[in-house]
Amino acid sequence: MISLFKRAIRWLRTRSVFSHLLIATLVSTALLSTVLILSLQRVADEHPRRYLARALFDAFAENALHPEDKVVAIGEAPMELMSPEEAANSRYAAIYHDALRDSDRIAIRRLGDHYAAVSVRGDIVAVLPQFGRPISTYALFLVGIVVMSVLFAVYAIYLLIRRLTLPFDALTEGIAKVEEGDLSYQIPLENTFGEYRTFADGFNKMVAELQRIHESRRHMLLALPHEILTPLSRLKVRKDMVDDANLREQINKDIAVVEEILSSILAAEKRSAGKASADFIDIEPYADEQIAQLTHPGIEITVENETGYNTAYFDSFLTSVLLKNFVTNAVRYGKGNPIAVRFSADAKDPCDMRMSVRDQGIGIAPEQQKYLMEPFWRADESRGRASGGYGLGLYLCKTIMKGLGGRIEVESTLGEGTEISAIFPNALCTTLEDI
Repeated sequence: MISLFKRAIRWLRTRSVFSHLLIATLVSTALLSTVLILSLQRVADEHPRRYLARALFDAFAENALHPEDKVVAIGEAPMELMSPEEAANSRYAAIYHDALRDSDRIAIRRLGDHYAAVSVRGDIVAVLPQFGRPISTYALFLVGIVVMSVLFAVYAIYLLIRRLTLPFDALTEGIAKVEEGDLSYQIPLENTFGEYRTFADGFNKMVAELQRIHESRRHMLLALPHEILTPLSRLKVRKDMVDDANLREQINKDIAVVEEILSSILAAEKRSAGKASADFIDIEPYADEQIAQLTHPGIEITVENETGYNTAYFDSFLTSVLLKNFVTNAVRYGKGNPIAVRFSADAKDPCDMRMSVRDQGIGIAPEQQKYLMEPFWRADESRGRASGGYGLGLYLCKTIMKGLGGRIEVESTLGEGTEISAIFPNALCTTLEDI
């Protein structure tokens, strides 16, 4: 019983404000209705009680005046006179015991579809076997009025509560849109009122400011390639003039990192401008070629094609940016363990291609995973600088996949490894006829 009560409490705590208000209203209305109906029942019983008292008095008075006469019928059956022993063993025993406990020594109860009554006067027990009805037509009418009034009140309260809580739907939708990354969404103020409107207006201003900051950051990122390409070209020429081979090699690595970032930014800009161009590409040879361009000495990287197709329809340049970012991160944080690159059909839609890269490295803490694709964010600042990461790669990958209509999913266990996947829509079911 206690566990059931606790489960009910937990269930109530998870309900919405609307549900709490409605449940409270229904419970209070039901309680009030029960009290009203019981009161009506008591009122309905009062008339036969008065009738009974008068009838018994008249019957005893008449019998006292004419003891030799037969007791006349009172109600719908004659009165019966019994001894206490007979009454205690009769079908009226329960009413008899009620009468003994009553201060007036009179008791009345329903017996079948009528009332029965008992009056105790010394050694004589008078019984009225059958009289009256349990509830009059007028009382039933009153009960009907109460029931109709309760139903009307419940409906009116439902409409009122719905009206009061309706703005929550608009607020919830706005929060969901922002969680999905739609910072341009504004809660319609006409769907709110009072304190809700004040909250919604503040929410809209906050989201608009976030959108402004986001756009400013995006424009800054898109401006970087144009500002860096020229000095980077000069640096590539001048590094060949360095005599120190180790220093020259280090400069080459730094240049490669910068070029990787610029390629990602350009790919995101290209996707945002709607300039992506897809083609039919051999999956395994393509993946092997892209991975071969990366530096991963002594690390085993395997490529598996489980799509059931040799080719798929996708943009080679944008996919290259994604694959290289995923593999580079796996190399950086995989502790030198083998890395698996797998292409497969997505479980939700077999026409979508899933490209997954799994490492067996340090993993990512659950509380940090939601920030993984934020720009300039790293789980460990010192680790990011030491490994050459700048916190832009996955953010740009997310931007690319959003433009492609796909998504990125991350599964990671701290200390065991990470699997990051990009899902390309309709990459496995597109045909030449579709194009």
